[in-house]
Amino acid sequence: MMDASLPASGTRTAPAYGWRFYLVLFVAALALMAAAAILIPAPGYMDAEYYYATALQLVQGRGFSEPFVWNFLADPPAIPATSHTYWQPLATLTIAAVMGILGSGFRAAQVAGVLLAAAIPLLSARLAVILGEGRRMVVLAGILGMLPGFFAPYLVTTDTFALYAFIGGVLWWQLGVLRQHPSPGRWMLLGVLVGLGSLTRADGLLLWLPVIFVLLRSPEGKGRALAFSFAGFLALMAPWWLRNLAVGGGLVGGGATRALWLLDYDELFLYPASPLTFARWLAAGPTALFQPRLEAVWTNLQSALAVNGYVFLLPFMLAGGWVHRREQIVRSAALYAIVLFLFMSFVFPFAGSRGGFFHSTAALMPLLYALAAAGLETAGRWIAPRLGWDPGRTRALLAAIAVSLAAALSVWPLLGKAGVLGPQGSFARNQEAYRAVAELLDEDARVDTVLAVGNPPALFLATGSRTVALPHGSETTLRQVVSKYGVDWVILESDHPDGLDALYDSPSGREWLDAPLRVDDPVGRPVYLYRVLPGSGS
Repeated sequence: MMDASLPASGTRTAPAYGWRFYLVLFVAALALMAAAAILIPAPGYMDAEYYYATALQLVQGRGFSEPFVWNFLADPPAIPATSHTYWQPLATLTIAAVMGILGSGFRAAQVAGVLLAAAIPLLSARLAVILGEGRRMVVLAGILGMLPGFFAPYLVTTDTFALYAFIGGVLWWQLGVLRQHPSPGRWMLLGVLVGLGSLTRADGLLLWLPVIFVLLRSPEGKGRALAFSFAGFLALMAPWWLRNLAVGGGLVGGGATRALWLLDYDELFLYPASPLTFARWLAAGPTALFQPRLEAVWTNLQSALAVNGYVFLLPFMLAGGWVHRREQIVRSAALYAIVLFLFMSFVFPFAGSRGGFFHSTAALMPLLYALAAAGLETAGRWIAPRLGWDPGRTRALLAAIAVSLAAALSVWPLLGKAGVLGPQGSFARNQEAYRAVAELLDEDARVDTVLAVGNPPALFLATGSRTVALPHGSETTLRQVVSKYGVDWVILESDHPDGLDALYDSPSGREWLDAPLRVDDPVGRPVYLYRVLPGSGS
């Protein structure tokens, strides 16, 4: 699967690893990821539900369309709407490709993430080889890659985590071998990888930073290398850009560009979205602009410590990075990490602190596992003589502690999202609540019914009905959305826009709404179903 003949670019001699080593590692990782996937009963949250739902549309021959409106940034005129005007398409395409072979159920959709997640330990081990680490640390890097901590449940659902981690791992691998094996084909492959990253996440364009960093340090042929890289990138991106031009009039979806001018997270669901402009954003004043960005800095720092660094592994990752600080992949990855942190804190602070930074740092994890293994080796050599311990046993003890804690930090979130630790965190909570909603609706009429709800992709998956988001605003704003999209029912949960507090806290009929029906979500909180009275447009 990987070229075992490549020498390390570090100062130490890298041991040779044949395909059998990587095969064993892959099979072990595949078994673990498959077991983790079995624990995850449903996509779990809007991002994963979105990719699963849009993949279903592709498999069923409906193309890039959304049978729901989950935000109003691109001003969709009707339902179904054009898909992927905010999120990128590659996760949808990958899931759809697997479902086209195995079937359209969620278990089939998970296979894509399981296979990609099982490849992460191979990339981590390979990166440790490239860094010149010894056999024990190469194996440890692979083992850490099989214990993804807080990423564990997210890798095996229908989101971008496993895909982006795989693309990032291959990118660091190819950058690592570039010094010994430069070629036009490898530069083109790097451009392809940046393109794949950009089709996975909009901030995937930042993957150009490590490529250009290494390119500028290339001893010869910089212009030629750039040309080949850009050709690979353009070959992938051009079809998607042409599609965006055809459906939206720009290279980037209108939803993504308007998100630049949010003043708080809830404005992601503003209706209409036309007030989201640079002039309005600038007029908000320094406090409104800087306070959420400083809060995002703090949130993203905590994520880097707890999620990416597992708290206890972060010092070893930093130590490994310091030992290999002269390596191009370490320097270029550090550049990417710093710029990504700033981008997700200052350019997109609301998306960044609500999960965007978490998503995007997945690309760093294969390299961070290799650096953690390197740091553990360094720490063992430093600690042993100072405590009078045997160096080999010291390294083995540190490795055992690291693996044990990493395993615990992987199992804990898996059990939480599986619902073992209670329904509050379960990935099944949306589907359970919305299945109860579906049971109250006329089954024969669902296909012609439009429902307004907080999580449109999840309710679509549960009912098959067209759905639209509850807007950020008052009851008057909700009536405007109801009128535009022909909404038949309004579904109100405990997590709802602040402007609809009265409708939730004092449930009763309105001049335009019938008295509500009620079901309870898995936590016991009421969910109200308001039928829109005929002829009660705004």
